[in-house]
Amino acid sequence: MKNHYTAKQYEELLKNVRVVCQTNEQKNEHILQWFEANGIEYVNRSIPEGDYSLMIKACPELGFLMDTYFFDEIFIERKNSLDELARSLCGSKDLPAYAGAVIKELKKEGAFSGYKMAKITKDMRDSLGYYDDAFMRELKRAINKPYKFLLVEQPDGWEGILEHNYKSEYNPKSFWGMLHTIEIKYGVTIKFIAKENMGLEIYSILKSILNSTIAKG
Repeated sequence: MKNHYTAKQYEELLKNVRVVCQTNEQKNEHILQWFEANGIEYVNRSIPEGDYSLMIKACPELGFLMDTYFFDEIFIERKNSLDELARSLCGSKDLPAYAGAVIKELKKEGAFSGYKMAKITKDMRDSLGYYDDAFMRELKRAINKPYKFLLVEQPDGWEGILEHNYKSEYNPKSFWGMLHTIEIKYGVTIKFIAKENMGLEIYSILKSILNSTIAKG
């Protein structure tokens, strides 16, 4: 059952709406600046899964007796590039600093041929390369949330993947296939957005979710 609001009540409700931003969200100054420039209020708070969500401040006269968070309903994950997304899916092959120093010293000494040195470097990357599966674990925990979005700040999106327009060595066809697997398996909507429009996109999604849960008249 939906709560019914008159146009006036709806406007009052919007005054109590806040965008919730994950406390450890990085490089999102442009998003916060868009919120501020457009009079969108936001709060920083730890979110169980995702980077952005919605809350409504307590307003008993409109049916919300206490601050209400939509953490159980909304999952919005933002990635600042295809490269960050690729690292979230396949990991990073960057070597730890100590391993890089060893490689540099071996090259300096010229102890091995170029071919052998390349193989040593590859083997070290394969064995020591870093992989954090936090994103996939978040997806699994969020699977039952009705509203799930993955927003990537790279407007060339799918074409960028096929053209390998990212630093990671992740195979483009594997990258492409994994994203479709995520869409189908976890019910996530994937959208590629220009950086300057990300604030607008996040707020538009959240407001549409709010509108879908209430009735206006």
